[in-house]
Amino acid sequence: MRTLPALAALTAGFLPGLVSQTTFAAERQPFEVVKEWEVERTIGDTSANPCLMTYAYEDKEDNNAANAVVFALQGSSAVLVLVYQGWDFEKEEQVKVPLFLDKKPIKVKTTWIGDGKTLRTQLPDSVVPDLLAAKTVILRFEDSDADFRIPNFAAGYEALRRCDATPVKPAAAPQATTQPAPAQPTATPAPAGMPSQRRIAAYVIGLSVQRVLRECDIPSTGKDRAGVDARMAALQPEMAPIEAQLKSEIQKNGTHCPGPDKQAEFQAAMRKMIDLGPDELVADLEKAPASPPTAPAAPDSKL
Repeated sequence: MRTLPALAALTAGFLPGLVSQTTFAAERQPFEVVKEWEVERTIGDTSANPCLMTYAYEDKEDNNAANAVVFALQGSSAVLVLVYQGWDFEKEEQVKVPLFLDKKPIKVKTTWIGDGKTLRTQLPDSVVPDLLAAKTVILRFEDSDADFRIPNFAAGYEALRRCDATPVKPAAAPQATTQPAPAQPTATPAPAGMPSQRRIAAYVIGLSVQRVLRECDIPSTGKDRAGVDARMAALQPEMAPIEAQLKSEIQKNGTHCPGPDKQAEFQAAMRKMIDLGPDELVADLEKAPASPPTAPAAPDSKL
């Protein structure tokens, strides 16, 4: 596994080919955590619904499998993303499957879009009252049900609405000075619909962490995996236009299973990804001092 500084260098190396102009206008910041639902707000999003809410957990009745639920409003629609460690969908795979909230069938025509361990869909916001009253989201496949817990959804939803309704604070006006301030470089907006470089960097780190957890003998808990998958599920929709390129670059550059001397470093990177959120993660990475040079070590086993 590359260290965090090495991953930062990796993203810096190929991001210019994906995003020709730099921007940090689409960063997301924590807003509130309410009864295990984490609410985040997208900075610079001037729409009526700039926020999303995430709940991640491990299912003790399913060998501590990682699960996560991500929900957001979008005008008169609701976006729902489900994450399950045991899924393995093709990218953009279309899945027709009935939706139940507790025992109540939700009779709306919708197609779920698969991608690895996630399924996402867009629903009319008329389902919100049913979600507020429910404790479980159920997808009824032919051979089994996929159940997702949504405890205290109403409390999380109230925080989501507060986040959506909170006005953006205007930037403080600079104080007058007797000497003109040095000219600062101006960030040029990225092409419409493109995520910021920080968020792309966080997604690349997440792809590497997911791959190591999937393919290497690394101690981890279901809660850890659920936290990583929830972060990635929240980022995935905005990464869709460039995700294939990101995954290709990760594959091309390779990822190494951390040896015994790198286990603690990987655990620290994974914990930062779960605890800090994408923008805070990369900001922390950017200010981290470079490691002093060391004697060459034996190479890790390559995936």
